[in-house]
Amino acid sequence: MLLTCFTNGNSSGTSFAQTRKRTVILAVSAETGEASIDAVAILEGKRLLSPYNDEQKDKQKAFGDEYFKKGTVYRLIFGGGDAGTATVSKWSEGCNNIHAQATVSTSARLGGKVMALATNSETLGKHSVSRRPPTDAERAAVLTLMKSIYQRNRTPASLIPAIKVTNLTATDLNGDGKYEMIGSFTVAATNKFERDLFLIAAPQGAGMRADFVKFQAYQPPPEGFLSSIDFIDQLDVDGDGLGEVFATVGGFDGYGLLVFKRVGGRWRQVHDQIGDAC
Repeated sequence: MLLTCFTNGNSSGTSFAQTRKRTVILAVSAETGEASIDAVAILEGKRLLSPYNDEQKDKQKAFGDEYFKKGTVYRLIFGGGDAGTATVSKWSEGCNNIHAQATVSTSARLGGKVMALATNSETLGKHSVSRRPPTDAERAAVLTLMKSIYQRNRTPASLIPAIKVTNLTATDLNGDGKYEMIGSFTVAATNKFERDLFLIAAPQGAGMRADFVKFQAYQPPPEGFLSSIDFIDQLDVDGDGLGEVFATVGGFDGYGLLVFKRVGGRWRQVHDQIGDAC
């Protein structure tokens, strides 16, 4: 079961949650105007910490009572920058985690695989939004790179045309004005054998180079649960000028929340947290 590894002063009314002593980072997904919020991490200094694990029901309840209190307003982060607000309406227990519902005020078009972050920090992400669909040229360059990665991983040639783009987003991770591409791709063979790719790519001349590749080839369980990874958003949590990449990962009847950071010139996973598992 994939998700077994995920262990790791109050405001009132509509006042901002920045009065909290601890900085929290939340994942926000939305459909038809109402948003669902999950806790991703507590930020302590420059370290991302799990707020609780799936067995700590007392800590989950305490977190919900403090951070998911009705009327609490969080800053919405989209493209690493200010993009509106998320106002908590209620919270409840899921199978092995708690979840909040919120009303979102933003011009960002959330829905499906287009997600966002939220925080009570007064300083994180205090700049303009840097997120958009790729241009035709960017998309073509990424697809060329993506196909080469699948080919290097022994994907049958007959499956290459069937690869689906789950999501492809352009975002400037380091503020240099050059947009990186973050994408998720998937293809299933007739026997349902799955090949998933999570890719962070950067411009290189007229093309793209792969900065991070997470390629997964596996046979899903009979229930069909996938382990694919999808981009949530990016946010510079440690002030080094480079946004960390937040993502979701599927699992057996559940999902997890991941954070990737560039360390020593290479991207690697630095944090995980349970989303839920039933």
